[in-house]
Amino acid sequence: MIIHSYRPSALLRVTGDDAAGYLQGQFTNELRQPIGAAVFGLWLNQKGKVLADSSVLKQGENEFTVVSIHSTAAVIRARLEEYIVADDVTLTDESNQVQALSVAGRGCSAIIQQCLGAMPLPGHFLQRDERVVFAGRRSRDENYELFGPAAVTEETKSKLLALGAREAGAEEMEFMRISAGRPAVPQDIGPGDLPNEGGLEVEAISYTKGCYLGQEVMARLKNMGQVRRRLHRIHGSGAAPEALAPLYQRGKQVGQIRSIARQGNEFVALAMLSFVNLDPASGLGLAPNAAPAVRIIPHG
Repeated sequence: MIIHSYRPSALLRVTGDDAAGYLQGQFTNELRQPIGAAVFGLWLNQKGKVLADSSVLKQGENEFTVVSIHSTAAVIRARLEEYIVADDVTLTDESNQVQALSVAGRGCSAIIQQCLGAMPLPGHFLQRDERVVFAGRRSRDENYELFGPAAVTEETKSKLLALGAREAGAEEMEFMRISAGRPAVPQDIGPGDLPNEGGLEVEAISYTKGCYLGQEVMARLKNMGQVRRRLHRIHGSGAAPEALAPLYQRGKQVGQIRSIARQGNEFVALAMLSFVNLDPASGLGLAPNAAPAVRIIPHG
């Protein structure tokens, strides 16, 4: 089991008599959930492009916490404030008031249970004193995010280390995330991209909730059934390219690296690749006429 300390890029409190209805009309996923629910989704623009992602924790009928590992509070707040007109909605930025822990690895839920005395139900968060824990998106195995005041989080970290956890750095966490094919917003999927291009349509989009900003574009994409490019995992060894490096096949650029992480002599990356004339079995080159240096990892 590994743990990683970090400060969330965004932690906003959303309150007011209109908070529930307002967020429901802005967020891509269904927020008409019971108190205690934790829902992952996206904040889109009118063209359906991805501005930010977050988990929304429902702490009361009109009391929510919006938390994101990678998307900034400034972007999410600006996106929300743009459409508040006469709504009774108050946004409070508490990003600098909390410290967070990622806890990952098989068996980590049992260790968290031992530390906190309970675990969140699926699709929910758990609040214990000043600590909040909910399921994370760092890997496909068990993983959780925990946040609270710095002193409380440090105390929890010490308990987890005493119970056998190992502390991991940012590069190791990125290697785990990318290996699992978990896109980060906006590094991997951003304002120039559609959710479906990052494979987020299943986990982050509700097609039955009704209207929200960008909903018409999502409905058209669902009916069309296919996008022309998509985020793929790629793998290589030796000298690693940089983020945003172009990728080539048969002398033509077919994509671009979005995020990359190294571990020993290996590297993994998430790359946006065009489906046009792409041969997934042939590998990719790092220059127009270079031999294939990285392989594409199949989806699934």
